[in-house]
Amino acid sequence: MSSGDLCTIPAGVSPDGSYNLVDPPSLGPVVIAVGVVLAVISTALGAGRLYTYRNMLQSPDYFTLLACLTNVAFTGIICSVHQLYRHQWDVPACWYTAETFKLSFVQAVLWSPAFFPKAAILLLYRQLFGTDRRTRIAINIGLLVTLLNYLSNIPLAAVYLAPRVGQSWDSLISTTEEHRVSITLGGVVQSSIATLMDFYIFFLPLPILIRLRQPLRRRLQLVGIFSTALLGVGASVVSVVFKARSISSQDSGWLTGIIAMASLIETNIAIIVVCMPSIPQLTTVTIGGSAFFRSLRSRLIRNSGRSANSKSGSDGLGGKNKAPSLVTFGANQTPRRNNYFELSDSALLETHGDTMLVEGAEEEHEMQAKPSSIQREAEHYV
Repeated sequence: MSSGDLCTIPAGVSPDGSYNLVDPPSLGPVVIAVGVVLAVISTALGAGRLYTYRNMLQSPDYFTLLACLTNVAFTGIICSVHQLYRHQWDVPACWYTAETFKLSFVQAVLWSPAFFPKAAILLLYRQLFGTDRRTRIAINIGLLVTLLNYLSNIPLAAVYLAPRVGQSWDSLISTTEEHRVSITLGGVVQSSIATLMDFYIFFLPLPILIRLRQPLRRRLQLVGIFSTALLGVGASVVSVVFKARSISSQDSGWLTGIIAMASLIETNIAIIVVCMPSIPQLTTVTIGGSAFFRSLRSRLIRNSGRSANSKSGSDGLGGKNKAPSLVTFGANQTPRRNNYFELSDSALLETHGDTMLVEGAEEEHEMQAKPSSIQREAEHYV
């Protein structure tokens, strides 16, 4: 049968007997939007983290770089097959070609590097909180289990998504349905373990954060930052649920689109979480302290002073009994906050006892004044 004939045949059986091979409902545009937006955000934050710590890169930073690179490739592969994220009976059979099977294989293999963002979070924990032996052991166990779990995708892809020796990729068309159940079942097991590890990563630092010698509001802020990981946990749970449903479902195309979105959210949120502690330093020191923003602030202050002078002159002409108001340098500046706290990898340094971090307002002011010296001091605590 020619490819032209296959393009008139749906790849699945409709439950109500209706087919639409021209303009059916599709999750493709949604998957592309979610993937591109999250990839841009996570890559920008990853680049910001690397730039902020460019003079003192450590293991979390290198793993963040690998996570960003593999995430861009993973997002590109998922978006390249967006046309398949329809109801299975609305997909023409001719779309399942050797190129499609190759992309599915590469997508499964690229899911293994999802280990990098999770590992970056655990390595960040070890850098910040690994001051006692029990915490380091717990973090190392999490690293080992996460590595083995994600590496399992490679043999699964080799067995069920690649042709046998001597066969072509087109030969997979005859074994797709047979292998689909097996690869999906393996994906359910792998995703279930990944979900448990996501909960493990989320709860691991909470006892340490709660025992911090900080005001309650400060501790809640820290817990809130690391609680961003809950979004990734939710995406992981959704992935497990829909992978389990796809084992017995005949609508694999639509469910694959949902699973693809959940996978994109899971990996990107992990990158965002590991970059969160660097955001305050990036915005206040690196960006806020740049020559451009200092010049912009100086211009705004001068313009504000001129406006005040002109207003004072007009008031003096119109009201004889009013004394001219004096404008002093810096009078129109916004008041400074003395209780400012900055969260960064090097701000969570001072440890005491079983990972009790001490950080006073004076130290925070010194950190803003001399960030480089604080960063050098951080190396002695890691």
